[in-house]
Amino acid sequence: MRNERDMFFAALLARCSAYPQTCLTFTAIHPDGKHRTPSRHIPINNTPALHDALERLDTANCQDWGAYFAVGLRHPGLNRWQRGGTADVVALPALFVDVDNPSSDALEHLQTASPAPSCITHSGGGYHAYWWLDTPTTDLETARRLLRRLAAALRGDMLSVAQSLRVPSTMNTKPSRHHACCHLLELHEQRYTLDDFTAYLPVSPAAQCGTQRQVSPYIPNLDLIARVSNALIACGCKPRGDWLNGACPFPVRHKHDDQHPSFGFNIRSGYGFCHVCGTLLLKDLCVALGIQPFN
Repeated sequence: MRNERDMFFAALLARCSAYPQTCLTFTAIHPDGKHRTPSRHIPINNTPALHDALERLDTANCQDWGAYFAVGLRHPGLNRWQRGGTADVVALPALFVDVDNPSSDALEHLQTASPAPSCITHSGGGYHAYWWLDTPTTDLETARRLLRRLAAALRGDMLSVAQSLRVPSTMNTKPSRHHACCHLLELHEQRYTLDDFTAYLPVSPAAQCGTQRQVSPYIPNLDLIARVSNALIACGCKPRGDWLNGACPFPVRHKHDDQHPSFGFNIRSGYGFCHVCGTLLLKDLCVALGIQPFN
């Protein structure tokens, strides 16, 4: 299992040589929520220190502390009681999703995603999927948007670029998980650029027209968003932060009528996204839901 974990972190950090002073953050979190959460921030070019940090984390894990690492590389200078937030992330070496569903259907949905994940782990209560980047990205705003779109498409939790995920080859210490082991299911060398994920991002009107003409800023119609949101909830969509997740309003476009829901609607922007249909505009959703936009 240790070799499995070494392979995971070697793949994660393989293209990070341009950021030798950044740190990989490890955190121990007790599931009872009553303890402070200590972290260690290890320079990624200090292999002995990385191994030592993992050994110490293993010891804590055996004492029922959850073992986590932050995917986003932090700047140096954070202390023991700071995990670091978005402002502390220097670069992101991978995109990722956290699917809190251990079913075989959820795993198949990840395995058939496009682009295909570079790595999938069983978290002890679901799945984590990673897409290694050819070079770590510093475009954290685009990365943030992609993380949310991937989560919506793959029925995962909404995560940030500062997110911590469970360390492979450690136990899930949440009481309901019965010390299940987080372990690798798939590990590939396939790497991507952010451009490989453009299907997950809305296309701007200017880009669609292929011209440089000035366009009016998009101002979402809040009343219409509320009406669409209510209609989607009535159809069975479930709230997850700023998103509603459920079956696609265009089931005929899906091979099996979207029996495994792949749709997300952002209640702030008014955009929908489906793994099959791509970006869905508010006006298109109104048509599908039988809503008259201009009443």
